[in-house]
Amino acid sequence: MDQRERMKAEVARWRESGLTQKEFSRQLGMKVATFAYWVSRSKESEKKKGFLPLVPVAGSVEAVEVSYPNGVRIKVPASDLKTISQLIHLY
Repeated sequence: MDQRERMKAEVARWRESGLTQKEFSRQLGMKVATFAYWVSRSKESEKKKGFLPLVPVAGSVEAVEVSYPNGVRIKVPASDLKTISQLIHLY
């Protein structure tokens, strides 16, 4: 198990435990600040799950709108598959 997998597993165990971060990190033999960092990183990774759907603009199949979680929206001609692919890979 790599560090990221361990972090996710321990954070999930903590959430189910009902313990405070301080109590749980003490049981792990870890500094509270380190565990708090793991919890914050876990929240960040939860927000980044999956892709948003590509949506035709105004019912037209001439353009596709790519919407990112940060609110940025980009309209691209539907025939420009290379640009659409690049925009998806940016995320």
